[in-house]
This record gives sequence, structure tokens and C-alpha cells, in this order.
Amino acid sequence: METKDQIVETANTLLVERGYNAFSYKNISEKIGIKTSSIHYHFPTKADLGVAVIQKHVAALQQTIQRTKNEPPASRLNKLFLYYQRLANDSKVCIVGAIASEITTLEAPVRTAILAFSNCVIDWTTSILTDGIEQQVFKKITHPRLKAKQIISSLMALVQIARMENDNQPLDQIPQLILEDLTPE
Repeated sequence: METKDQIVETANTLLVERGYNAFSYKNISEKIGIKTSSIHYHFPTKADLGVAVIQKHVAALQQTIQRTKNEPPASRLNKLFLYYQRLANDSKVCIVGAIASEITTLEAPVRTAILAFSNCVIDWTTSILTDGIEQQVFKKITHPRLKAKQIISSLMALVQIARMENDNQPLDQIPQLILEDLTPE
């Protein structure tokens, strides 16, 4: 793995473990054994690094969207659930959840990038719900985007609670509850 990629990967790990404001270039340099000046070479500011970390998540989401675009809506929704279940199993939180509480203290480029990523997740979830409604596998939802936000916020909160309680069992049951709520009677 190239140094730049190692920096982004380490920053991502620290960000989801500690939060954006609670890690420094020194933490990264200690983890991967390089000087902080090497990090500054690739990322002159922490905002540059923060945006690179978020862009990594955007790329992963776009790959998932492309890979699953022809799958049935319930299958695509299960991919979303699986992402959050993996986070809970690894005692991690999603990047949006990790950054959201710090949003007012972040540099403008990081705020813009995380909001754009959050909207991508919501847009994808909304499109899954809309497809499910059109295919009549999900019941009619008056406000699909609002329902998407409800689903995402529930999953984000459950991952954080699972990490606090060191118990990811509730997250194993939530996908079924959400699908039951969406299924026509």
C-alpha cells in the first residue's frame, strides 16, 4: 500500500474510533511510522485529509450502487443493513455518525464533503424505496426521502448504541423489522 493510501486508511480508522477533532497528524505518524512532514506532503491541511477520507467512502458507496443496481430493492436494502451490521460487529461507527456531532467545528471543505456523502447515502436509500414502491414489493410511502432518512438515522444510532453497550444483537433484528414495516399487507 502506498504511503498516501496508508495515511488515508489510518486517518479513517482514527476518525471512526475517536472523531475528527480527536486525532492528529502525530497520531497517524506514530501508527504508520512516518514523519508528520510526510503526511503534510500528501495532505497540507487536516481538511485536505478529511476530504480524502470522505472521498474514499464516496467511492466505496458508488461501487456498491453500481454493483447492486440490477438487484431487487429488498436485496439492495439488505446491502445497506449489512454495512451497518459490519460496523457494529467491528465496534465502529459510520463516518457520518462519527463526524455529525462535530459539524459546527469542521472546516468548510470537510462539512461540504460529509454533507454530500450523507446525501448520497440518503439518495441511494430513497431510490431503493422508490423502486420497491414502483415494483409493489414495498408499500406506498408518502415521503420516501424522509423514510430513507428515518432508516439511516435509526441504523446510525443503533450502531453507536451497540458500540456503547458492546452488544450488536439489536442490529441483527432491525433489518427484519424495517422490511416488515415496508412490506405491503
